[in-house]
Amino acid sequence: MEESKYFVSKVQYDLPDENSGKIKKITEMKLVRAISVTDVEAKVTEKYQGFQHDWRITSVIESKIDEVIE
Repeated sequence: MEESKYFVSKVQYDLPDENSGKIKKITEMKLVRAISVTDVEAKVTEKYQGFQHDWRITSVIESKIDEVIE
């Protein structure tokens, strides 16, 4: 079994501004523990399942973080 790593996934979605009605691009960074980019995509897709706005993964980069101490 492959060893898991940490990846930074950038997720973007459009959100209408309540006051002006203009579309605002929202970008969120997610730290994902996974074994591959494909695994990251699957985990993020599961997390955003049922999200009310259209969203997309705009990038996935392997993180230099090797451990998270809680």
